[in-house]
Amino acid sequence: MEWFPDWSMWLILGFLLCILEIIISGVFIIWWGGAAIVVAITVALYPISLSWQLSIFAILAIIFSLIWWKYQHSKDIRDDENSTLNAREHYMLGVQGAIVELLENGIARGKFGDTTWRVIGENLQVGDSVQVNKVDGITLFVHKL
Repeated sequence: MEWFPDWSMWLILGFLLCILEIIISGVFIIWWGGAAIVVAITVALYPISLSWQLSIFAILAIIFSLIWWKYQHSKDIRDDENSTLNAREHYMLGVQGAIVELLENGIARGKFGDTTWRVIGENLQVGDSVQVNKVDGITLFVHKL
């Protein structure tokens, strides 16, 4: 392929891909650009055939993309664990309410704001004021005030 004669074309391709990443903003093409730049450096130091150049580019592009995906995926999981977005129950810690109904096995219903929740606590009676200590799913663990 005479249109791809030396390392400079790899360097140009790498920078074009990086610029394209800025325009498109997909956080993916930049790793292909990085792979092209690494191939440009490799070809400048060690003259190798075009088939090897393409193979090295493909392998590096896949490796760089997978490394980025793995990093980003683990970061997203950590961020989701620390986020209280759409996790209304985490806002319930420390909230005060009142017992409105006694159920069986020490379980009751407590009214907190405009919603009733399943609550567990010791010696609860209807009308008791309680405060939330712990949240486990849809169950609030409370203590009397």
